[in-house]
Amino acid sequence: MQAEVIYDLGNFAAKTPVQHDEELRTRSLRLIKNRRQEKTVAPLKIILGAAAVIAICVVMIYSQVVLTELTNEVGFYENQIADLNVEYVRLQGELEASTSIKTLEEAAENELGLAKIDSSQVEYVSLTGNDEISVAHTGGKYLMKQYWDSFVQFVSEYLLF
Repeated sequence: MQAEVIYDLGNFAAKTPVQHDEELRTRSLRLIKNRRQEKTVAPLKIILGAAAVIAICVVMIYSQVVLTELTNEVGFYENQIADLNVEYVRLQGELEASTSIKTLEEAAENELGLAKIDSSQVEYVSLTGNDEISVAHTGGKYLMKQYWDSFVQFVSEYLLF
């Protein structure tokens, strides 16, 4: 029997249609359904992902617009600062020119009619000994001050005892 199984040439012989159908039934493969479900991308996930990408793009564009506006504003203020610095330097020069000795002398001579002192206008006073100069205060607020000082002195004499 072994020899027959090994060299069974009947497997290659022509078969009748009945044998052929029977052999197909015994040999047929069983179809096993895939128990795993196919991974499907939910439309909601696609929509949310697209919305997130669009939101990120809009935020990036908006931030660039704001950055550009702020850069322009900074440039504007830097130009103003430069203009004000130029004006400051000009005014400093003008101030230095107006306070120079020569300018003051010219203003004193032309506007006020002053002149430099010459030797004929100088008078020398010589004092000998213990000369004193006193100015008499009479009337007005000096009189009131004298009364007040005398009153304070009078009161202070009696308070010390």
